[in-house]
Amino acid sequence: MAANTEQAVQSVTVIGAGPCGCAFAADLASRGRSVLLYGHPDHRGALPMIESNDCWLNSDGAITGRFRIKTTSDMYLAIQHSRFIVITVPSYGQDTIVRMLSQFDLRQHTLIMNAGNFFYLAARQNLNAHAIMETDISPYAVRITGDTVFVKGSKKSLAIWMEPPTNQVERLSPQSDINLRHNVESIFSLQLVWCQNLLQVGLNNINPVVHCPAALMNTGWIESTTGDFYFYAQGMSSSVSKVSEKIDQERLAIARAYGLDLVDINTYMNKNYSHDRQFRDYHDFAVGSVIHNKTKSAPTNMKHRYLLEDILYGMVPWFELGMKCGLTSPTIRSLIEIASVVSGFDYFEQGRSLKSAGLGESTKDDVLMALGGPIDKMPSNPLPPLVDTPLQTPFPPHPVMPTPQIAA
Repeated sequence: MAANTEQAVQSVTVIGAGPCGCAFAADLASRGRSVLLYGHPDHRGALPMIESNDCWLNSDGAITGRFRIKTTSDMYLAIQHSRFIVITVPSYGQDTIVRMLSQFDLRQHTLIMNAGNFFYLAARQNLNAHAIMETDISPYAVRITGDTVFVKGSKKSLAIWMEPPTNQVERLSPQSDINLRHNVESIFSLQLVWCQNLLQVGLNNINPVVHCPAALMNTGWIESTTGDFYFYAQGMSSSVSKVSEKIDQERLAIARAYGLDLVDINTYMNKNYSHDRQFRDYHDFAVGSVIHNKTKSAPTNMKHRYLLEDILYGMVPWFELGMKCGLTSPTIRSLIEIASVVSGFDYFEQGRSLKSAGLGESTKDDVLMALGGPIDKMPSNPLPPLVDTPLQTPFPPHPVMPTPQIAA
């Protein structure tokens, strides 16, 4: 968290009104921040629920209270509200948000993609933001039930990465880098672990390890019960957990090939979710996690984000990164191929590939440099200072909406 209150960000825009976005809004509002929650006009998420409650957001669980939230489906107003924008849309909605944000001058804005899933690969050539950051995973285990956001729990820490500077003239002062990081830390209510390379964040996202094997190996149960079972305690049996652990071993091998030393999934879970005991292995975690078994949480069908997000935007780039190092990652590849059969389209072709980011023909070293460089040779790359003053750069014209919609 921020080192002192003087560097605390007072207003934040949250893009994405799903469970994570609502939890983020409640968390920020509970700490006295001014929050504007944006929902796409065609996918407004929980905005109607909040607006029907006179713009009060009900939250229960780890974040309890009733919070006043501003809402809008006008991206222009969302950008005006704050220079700090947290994006919480699922990965398959990120390209839409990038296209919308590309219409605006964002040179005074900091974008924080939560969770990233290599968001920077899509944004690096399309947005002129002051800074682009992404985290490895969502801070919250959360569901929306009725008119209430139920926050089952939150993690203890998040890995976060900030893009390397492209304009050395503008980015000179080491103190400005510290100021920016403190600003961002004040937005989160948990510890941020700053990474030097995007691969540290993208390969540290354990969601594909957790979700994909269990979803694919429980296809019959999901389709016959529409997800009426405990995804963790029942769906992650001993055998399913072995596949997750094998996926995790291949993930760690890819990380080591790029010079990264990441923790295994069981260590990660013990660090973030243990209570009165340590989990012996991954299966022990799946059965014993109090947070993850508060609700059933199983996908209701095989078009769930556990496949569409975690394979398309997680496993596919993992596999390609491994291939750059001569690693075939057979279990990861097998799951991608099985998911392609189940979903009826080629995940390799549709996923977030290095080719789509202009890195298809790049060598391993080229990819490493484009995403931050070797972690043991990283130069200090500060950003220009941010001060709490009104925006000075005028916004470009934006598409006219029938009525600019903002609810206070």
